[in-house]
Amino acid sequence: MMVHTVEFASVLPGAIGFKEGNINDTYRGQVLRQNGSIATAVLKDVGPKELANELLCFVLARMLDLPVPDALLAQAAMSDLSTSKGPLTRDGRRLVLASTDVGVPNIQFRYQKDVPGRARLLAAITAWPNLGRLYGFDAWVANVDRHAGNLLFGSGAEAWLIDHGWAFTGPDWNSAGLDSSAEYPHRLSEWLTPHLTDAGKIARARQSGVLQADLSKIDIDAAIAASKAELLLLPEELDAVRMFLHNRIAEVTRLACSALNLSVLPI
Repeated sequence: MMVHTVEFASVLPGAIGFKEGNINDTYRGQVLRQNGSIATAVLKDVGPKELANELLCFVLARMLDLPVPDALLAQAAMSDLSTSKGPLTRDGRRLVLASTDVGVPNIQFRYQKDVPGRARLLAAITAWPNLGRLYGFDAWVANVDRHAGNLLFGSGAEAWLIDHGWAFTGPDWNSAGLDSSAEYPHRLSEWLTPHLTDAGKIARARQSGVLQADLSKIDIDAAIAASKAELLLLPEELDAVRMFLHNRIAEVTRLACSALNLSVLPI
């Protein structure tokens, strides 16, 4: 599986803060990428663990061919962006998350703004080819916050997974609290599972089983290195995440089935 290494980037002057249900200080601005190109990005000022969660999940999702916007580790001068949570570089700049802006609305926004189109939107989401893999992925990384605002959905089957700061049980996880067999909250079970037919639930559960098989092919050490999590987490925290991901592979189908309100995966 191809490993996508997280790039460094620099935040350019002119970013503007916005509020669209986001908890963290969030901005929309431009970043200068390592290849010299300029990209429009959503910038988030978050703490080291939440930043590591975002970057590691980006790498893992890309390895599994799940659609996620490019996630960059951006350096922001204090004069260009008001920040307080991320680590500081030696020259006094703050590390922030930069997620390239794909220009696709989230499901919550579309659901609120297009009342007549709600049925069509739900039908498109439940028919999305990667939906079962998403159930499995969120179970694997213990993402406890995949609400409707954290899934972008455009025309046809265009979809993007965003906001993985609440993976690994949340932004304030601790090593002792990462239990590879535990059934953590799976938000898709709350707002999406009720709209699936019985046949749809079974089909998505089987897709999660295929994802579980794919997980055995992932080089977790390579993914952690590519995510630059080593710059953000303590050695013992890296070891805990590594062990959690490795041991949780065997639990993915079971946990996805639970989120789909299935007791077991039907044969």
